[in-house]
Amino acid sequence: GSLRAGMAPHREGAQVEQMLRWIEQARASRGRFRPTLSVGRDGIFVPLRGGVAQEGATATVSVLDRRGKRVGTAYLGQMPESGQATLTDQLSNLLQAVLSQVDSQLLRLVYVSDEGHHPSTYYHQVLKPMVDPRRPWRRLEWIRIVDFYHACGYVQQLADAIFGAGDEAQTWAREMRHMLKTKADGAARVLKSAAALRRRRGLRGQAKLYNQAYCYLKTRTQWMRYHSYQRQKLPRGSGITEAACKVVFTQRLKRSGMSWTIAGGQVILDLRVIRLSHVWDEVYQRYLASKPLPVACGDTGKLPQHQPLAA
Repeated sequence: GSLRAGMAPHREGAQVEQMLRWIEQARASRGRFRPTLSVGRDGIFVPLRGGVAQEGATATVSVLDRRGKRVGTAYLGQMPESGQATLTDQLSNLLQAVLSQVDSQLLRLVYVSDEGHHPSTYYHQVLKPMVDPRRPWRRLEWIRIVDFYHACGYVQQLADAIFGAGDEAQTWAREMRHMLKTKADGAARVLKSAAALRRRRGLRGQAKLYNQAYCYLKTRTQWMRYHSYQRQKLPRGSGITEAACKVVFTQRLKRSGMSWTIAGGQVILDLRVIRLSHVWDEVYQRYLASKPLPVACGDTGKLPQHQPLAA
């Protein structure tokens, strides 16, 4: 507990330093594109004492090189908290600290997530209006990407609603996933095909599920340009963030029979994100440097008056 209390305050500074090193590395890489700062967040249920599970939250900030290959990732993790304000603040502070030290115009800024409540709200309320720390008169330009695999889940939902479960649904869904990935207007084509099938043959499944999936894809078409993201070496999926759910939370907090208090779980998360972000040694050095030096027994700590103080 006391080690965590001592180390946690130094996490952000060390992560920023590490990310600046990764950005330098990415800028020196070969490729056609500017390096990418790729941000994501996701929720994960954590077993709490008393047999309830509540949603914790994780976030990742990754640096990708000029070819879209990942150079490194900084992790954040918070135990369940109503509104997830702590994670939101930590993520925003980390981004602003990095972007106050590196020109945002040298990077492509990307936000990839599913469209869950917290990830979506974070984009609309925090990222979209976020100003450039180095140019306070203008907003940062974020490229919003809805995770490809979540979009595919809704394509499957459309297929099942149109054809009912079975081979026909699988065949159509496979064709539509391919179209979503390989055509410039993939999402629009999926919607057009679904609407034509519904008109022609009605639905075998539930209209409610059809409408939900259709509406999900239609209102997010602008963030589903997967063909273009692929060409520009931008991420199409939130795999890094989903993997973070596993490495930050699941592997340590969700073993058989475990349950946690909020405070107890947070001690472990704070130390895990430091280790996973590859800044453990750096944070530990900062922690040691911040501690008052021990005073020898009988030494008051005062210097004799005649000694000049060193600067």
